[in-house]
Amino acid sequence: MNEADTRAEHIDKQLEAAGWSTGGDVRVQREYNINAGEIKAGGIRTGKLIADYVLS
Repeated sequence: MNEADTRAEHIDKQLEAAGWSTGGDVRVQREYNINAGEIKAGGIRTGKLIADYVLS
């Protein structure tokens, strides 16, 4: 089972059961970009941070 299957079969179902289904004022965002990464010399970005889920 890969990461996408795990999310679809386990995590998403548990979020919905807990009332975190997308609609109205509730938003579930998957693979949310936290930042674009640190800027190193020469303008190269490294260390991009991504959250698996953001619940709001």
